[in-house]
Parts: sequence; structure tokens; C-alpha cells
Amino acid sequence: MSFSKPHKPGRFFALALFFIGAIILLDQYTKWLVTETMLKTGGKQPLFGDWFLTRQPLPEFMDQQETYNHVTINPYLDFVMVWNKGVSFGLFDSGNPTMALVLIAFSLLISMGLFIWMSFANTRLLSAALPFIIGGAVANAIDRFRFGAVADFIDVHINDSHWPAFNLADSCICLGAALLVIDTLMSAGKGKKV
Repeated sequence: MSFSKPHKPGRFFALALFFIGAIILLDQYTKWLVTETMLKTGGKQPLFGDWFLTRQPLPEFMDQQETYNHVTINPYLDFVMVWNKGVSFGLFDSGNPTMALVLIAFSLLISMGLFIWMSFANTRLLSAALPFIIGGAVANAIDRFRFGAVADFIDVHINDSHWPAFNLADSCICLGAALLVIDTLMSAGKGKKV
């Protein structure tokens, strides 16, 4: 079975919608699980549903003096709490509160464009790549709406050299982008228009 083999556009659209929903839910669940049950010190631990449905802008967290643990998983992986006000991996973190609104609008606009593209996707690889990007972008947009920042907690490092903290949504965006590049290269290699 070839992942670059053409198929009827939109053939995997319903499956792609399921994956987008699953990525969003899994990302939000892992953020709750790690931040609320593993990293947060003291205080009441809300149930996932209550946590997910509560909008609590970041300044309210700071007012409540939320504190978080640093959990070492292995010599190369830690869980830490980082509130990212920029884009993936903390890029463009200006500290400006209106930046969250700009990034929400940008994420949703790009996601809508990718969503339309997904309905015309005609290869399995493209049909797989786009839901990862859309799901990750929407999941991080949900954080920006709820908190004014994205909850990042995965800290990969070798000794004192750390990759910027990230989350499951960031990983999905990167995986989707990699699959998109592979699909583009495979399509170009076959002489198809991209």
C-alpha cells in the first residue's frame, strides 16, 4: 500500500475529522493530566471536564500564586511548566497580551485554509498530514483563548542543552509538517502538480 497513491479527493475526510477531534482531546487531556496532577503544587485538582470548560486567563493564575514542580522522567526528559505566549517552541513571545488574540486569529485562519485543502486531499499522506497540523493548531488556540498562553511542559535536553519546552499539539504540528514535506517531495518526484 503506497501512502502517495492518489485517491478520490475527500475520501478520508470523515476519518480526518475524527483524528482532528482526537488530537485536540488528547492534547487537552495531557495538559490537564501533567499540569494539574503531576506538576501543580497544592490546591484543588479539578476534574478534566471542569478544567477544560473553565476559562482562566493567565494573570489570574499569577494572582493565585500557582506553583509547579519540576518532574524528572529520565536523564533526557523532564516535565516543567512553561506558559508560552508566543508560537510553537516559544518563538515570537513578545509578552504583549494582545498577541494571544492575534495568534488565535492566525491559527484559526490557517486551520480553515488547511481544512478546505483537506477536503480536496488526493493522497493518503496528505490526508494524514493535514489533520495533525489542524488538530495541533486548534488545540493550542484553545489554550490561548482559555489562558492567554499555551501550556508547554515537555522539556527534552542533553545535559544543560535544552530544546524549547513544547506539548503534544506542537509535536502534532511538526509531524504533520514533516508528512506534508514528504508528500510534496514524493508528488514532485512523480511529476505531479503540487
